[in-house]
Amino acid sequence: MNPSPTLRALRNDEVDAAYEIQLQACAWLKQKGVRQWLSPKPRAVYDARQEKGENYGLYLGGSLAAAMALSFEVHPYWREALGAEPRWWLHTLAVAPGFRGKRVGEEAVEYAVALVRSRAAGDLFLDCGTDGVLPAYYGRLGFETLAQKDITYPSGNTYPITLMRKVSDPQLARTAISSNQPATAGC
Repeated sequence: MNPSPTLRALRNDEVDAAYEIQLQACAWLKQKGVRQWLSPKPRAVYDARQEKGENYGLYLGGSLAAAMALSFEVHPYWREALGAEPRWWLHTLAVAPGFRGKRVGEEAVEYAVALVRSRAAGDLFLDCGTDGVLPAYYGRLGFETLAQKDITYPSGNTYPITLMRKVSDPQLARTAISSNQPATAGC
């Protein structure tokens, strides 16, 4: 019998393994022609997320199967669409090579939504490259497209990006939308 999956914040001694999953996923996406991550997140960004407690891992049978970041922030590229209130964001979801093709990414998203719901938040947001498979992938997982625009990154490169939202708790989401206040009780 396989133990239940567990999503939890990464310990400091697990960061190297999780970052390696990110590097491998970046190379895999590039090989597949998916233009989501043309280069990996710099290690300094990953380490800063770790210091804030934003790096998470999905563990299956004691193995790190997927890594992601969950942050409560005002996203700098979507302020005009979402306002200046912090929201929960899913960033850089990556599945370890040995777990690809086994729906681990879907499971990781389900656990992330449950975690956000447990923190009394109505929504989980993400953005991804408009070109390619990711908007359809996240759409199958219940994310809705809210907006699309071209974003110019610090590198100077501009890409079409899609903003998506998954409602984790419809009652909280309705309250947040109608009052234009964040639907959180803290993080």
